[in-house]
Amino acid sequence: MNLPSKLSVILPKIAHISSHIVPESIQNKVIEVALNNVLKEQLIDGELDFLEQVFLEIKVTDLNKSWFFSVEDEKILVSHASITTQSSDVVISGEFNSFVLLASQTIDPDTLFFKRKLLIEGDVELGLAVKNLLDRVELSQLPELITKPINAYAQIL
Repeated sequence: MNLPSKLSVILPKIAHISSHIVPESIQNKVIEVALNNVLKEQLIDGELDFLEQVFLEIKVTDLNKSWFFSVEDEKILVSHASITTQSSDVVISGEFNSFVLLASQTIDPDTLFFKRKLLIEGDVELGLAVKNLLDRVELSQLPELITKPINAYAQIL
């Protein structure tokens, strides 16, 4: 087994372990700060108003982890499934590697959904609005510290 194929097996396992070791409050805060910075203009312009008073659940199936997202007062709020009393309005689920490909923009969201690598359950209209938002977000808006490893791993996949 060559190094790239070993990495494609090992990295999801490392992500699984670290997502269970790092406290949920820290995970939530890091995700919240990053998303609010990247989507600052869209939040101000009201492009994410469709997420007000609803919960979007992102479920990474092979990590056995979920995060809930909502928008309030032009800010994205993130919480972990175990502390959220509301049920999700829409769930986007898939494996770790599929979300890496989505984040790296190596494969467009339509292809991932069409190939059933990512699934939308619940309010499909809300899910499509999220998918369309993902289509418009530029990876260059993220810090290089995040984009370089995502892109490198996506190339292996």
